[in-house]
Amino acid sequence: MPFKEPVQRTLRAQWLGHQMRELRRQRGMTLKSTADYLGRDHSALARYERAEWPFKHHDVAALLDIYGVFDGRTRARLLRLSRDTWRTNQWDVDFTDGLPDRAYVDHAWLVGHAQLICSYHTQLLPDLLQTPAYADRALRLREAAATPADRAARLAERIGRQRAFEAGSNGLSVVLDDAVLRRDLGDADVMRAQLDHLATLARRQRIEIRVLPADANTTPRFDGPFQVFRMPEPYPEVAYLENLAGQIYVEAPQSKRFVLAFDQLRDAALTAADSAHLITAAALRLDARA
Repeated sequence: MPFKEPVQRTLRAQWLGHQMRELRRQRGMTLKSTADYLGRDHSALARYERAEWPFKHHDVAALLDIYGVFDGRTRARLLRLSRDTWRTNQWDVDFTDGLPDRAYVDHAWLVGHAQLICSYHTQLLPDLLQTPAYADRALRLREAAATPADRAARLAERIGRQRAFEAGSNGLSVVLDDAVLRRDLGDADVMRAQLDHLATLARRQRIEIRVLPADANTTPRFDGPFQVFRMPEPYPEVAYLENLAGQIYVEAPQSKRFVLAFDQLRDAALTAADSAHLITAAALRLDARA
């Protein structure tokens, strides 16, 4: 009986395929030479790495031997992932040293791999657009009980996401509630520099920033902030939320609701040009108060 392609290419399968491909490349092995070791056709191994077919657990174990991966924690994480590639969605609640569990997916990889990141924010600017000073201030307010080491780890992770985005060629479409531009987090100097940075970023071709005015009563506005990672074809989109419960990833088909919600928010927001004028005006107001 011929192998049937799974109905859905899960994020776990994509993340596992990426890691196994990187291990092969680090070892300097070709698809053909590796497939010969496994007794597989090299085209089949390529499909495993692209998550078109799910990696088999015993194949991952054999490949880890071939690639010389004998660290117990790394092997356990990848083997667990190989058993779970059929699963969708994830709720990360156990933060170690201030960082989420990467057994499911590395968020910086997701940022760099997505074709388009759609981001809606109601309280704070998105991580990818934050200056280090603004990010540090936001972390101090949001995670007041965290240790300095944990906050430093979170800040480093945030900067890592920015670098992943900068290294790629994907796009970023942002919708900001207009209140975000007026919230200085208790430090007007930090906010002034942040708004100047935001105005600069808004002129970049890869980045679209739109402001949702106070009188726009579109329904998704009241459901809170979220992000949608629109993946390259043929992979489905992934939605992402952060709140007191942790980090939540939502995969297809439920993620489609977030795609529709973002499209409604973007349609209700000001144009990119009008939004840029509003951002500049907000920065000038802070300058006038200085």
